[in-house]
Amino acid sequence: MPEKTYTLTKKELNAEKNKVIAKFASVASHDLKNVVGGLSNIAYYFSKALKPEGETQNAMLKLLSTEVNNLNTRITNLLDMTRVKQLTKTPCNLQDIITQAVNDTKIEGIEFELQLLPAQIYADAERMKQVFTNIITNAKDAMKNKGTVIIKMNIENNTVKTEILDYGIGMDNETLENCIDPMFSTKLAKAVGMGLTVANQVIEMHNGILVIESEKDKGTKVTISLNILNS
Repeated sequence: MPEKTYTLTKKELNAEKNKVIAKFASVASHDLKNVVGGLSNIAYYFSKALKPEGETQNAMLKLLSTEVNNLNTRITNLLDMTRVKQLTKTPCNLQDIITQAVNDTKIEGIEFELQLLPAQIYADAERMKQVFTNIITNAKDAMKNKGTVIIKMNIENNTVKTEILDYGIGMDNETLENCIDPMFSTKLAKAVGMGLTVANQVIEMHNGILVIESEKDKGTKVTISLNILNS
């Protein structure tokens, strides 16, 4: 009798990958958090207690703090991606959520062009803010912390569409096709990180749609579609 063969769909394959990552995360996350906490304390000590003088010293301390924050975000995304989460949904204003995400990610060198509209959605506000924080962070990284991130909203029928556009390094076709795969690895994929993986998971949990369009060396557009509350 011939052996039975089974072919996993891409969704099932990603689910299996997530199980593997979850095992790693449960073991490594505690130690990684301790290391990041120690580095953060060192950065704070040198910037406040020793008050270094000179342009180079201050630039290096600023870089250290930025990289520590980036590492902390990556660890948080890893843990968020592997944990089974329960959403706490309430009526909330998507415009306010996006504004908070922008304020939380503002840094020198990045400008924001905002075309926002009030739109009531039924969502977990904190999780939704994380989605936009991750996407904006990716956009800033793609532009090497210099340029303009454009965020605009459009309401059609019962759907609000939000576009986040940057003119950064973009993605080639292979990276674009696999950028939400948690274990896909290329130089460009590492630049994207796991922010899009987490964002896609959260949007799916809200019965929404996340679409990514990108062209290498020209930029990336992420479009998020969500249902709005009927008035």
